[in-house]
Amino acid sequence: MAGLAWLALGLSPVAAASSIQADLGADVEIRSAITFHLDAPWTGPPPSRVSTVFGLREGAVVRRGRATFEVADQRLTASHRWRPRGTLLPGAEIEYRFEVRGADGTIRTSTSTVTYIDRELPWQSQSEGLVDFWWYAGGNDLATDAVTGIRRGLEVLEADFDLALQRRTRLILYADDARMRADMGGGTRPWVGGVAAARFNLIVLYASEFDWGRTTLASTIAHELTHIAIEHAVGEPPRNLPSWLHEGVATVVESSLAERFSYDEIVDAAFTADGLISLRGLTGSFPVRSGGALLAYAQSNSFVRFIIDRWGSSAITEILDAYRDGESQDSALRQSVGLGLNALERQWLATLGSDAATSSARRAVPATAAAIALPMAAT
Repeated sequence: MAGLAWLALGLSPVAAASSIQADLGADVEIRSAITFHLDAPWTGPPPSRVSTVFGLREGAVVRRGRATFEVADQRLTASHRWRPRGTLLPGAEIEYRFEVRGADGTIRTSTSTVTYIDRELPWQSQSEGLVDFWWYAGGNDLATDAVTGIRRGLEVLEADFDLALQRRTRLILYADDARMRADMGGGTRPWVGGVAAARFNLIVLYASEFDWGRTTLASTIAHELTHIAIEHAVGEPPRNLPSWLHEGVATVVESSLAERFSYDEIVDAAFTADGLISLRGLTGSFPVRSGGALLAYAQSNSFVRFIIDRWGSSAITEILDAYRDGESQDSALRQSVGLGLNALERQWLATLGSDAATSSARRAVPATAAAIALPMAAT
């Protein structure tokens, strides 16, 4: 999912300074705000300022907010209400502390954490390796399927692409797709069934026990873990990593459990109709319309499998390594397979039986041309 406007934040190490023993707390209003609270003993004149310092764990940027406060009965109480701008994903863990400026300088509290989550839902949690997953419906069967997807996805990533999670990652499983999209914030496309964001070390996924097949849920989890592992390895934001590579690898990994869509049939139908999307058109965001998006996924899957079949899965690892080192798309491809994107695209099209490979690949699919209905699909 594109458009996560809330930057990766985090508390930098606190320099040596005076500290204050305090009770900290935070109230979460999903879709709206987080209110941070301070309650501490206080003697002497009131402070001149109380600030909240907060951010995501393991981030690099700190945000500050001015808190309202009062001193009464030798107690200092303060609060700061923060309304996140952009998208703050459910499950994000936020670190925060308070800084109090008094007559003798600034004193700081210890750091506490709060999880931005819908508190009305009866969440359960379990861990599998570096993945902590939360769910509230589906019982033990859903948890078993989640473990299957986590284990198999990470096994394939390591064995085939030398990829692994580098930081603890949280998986949030919703049983209600409308509620999930509402909690994720405005602007979420109606066909989106989930999002993976390495800046949050977080996956949010629709996983209804009624609407998903068991292998489909596991394969989707493997798909989303692939995005996190790639961005952990390459760097996030992923340095111009093309969407066809990101999604192509993810669909290959998911298919080790189950192919969620008939990717080959989708590509064949678009090829026959002369409606394939240029691979350079799949470098950035995928089409907004669901049918166009599914075609983009299918082409990405086909193209990445073509590279693997011709040069081996190690070629994908080499391409990702080149992106990590800051190479451009064509440079990364040439280092790995000896061809730029245009030449590589022509060879791929030839495997589809194209008689007019060059012109077919240059024609963007019209918004109304892809009539394939896209069920809930994670990005």
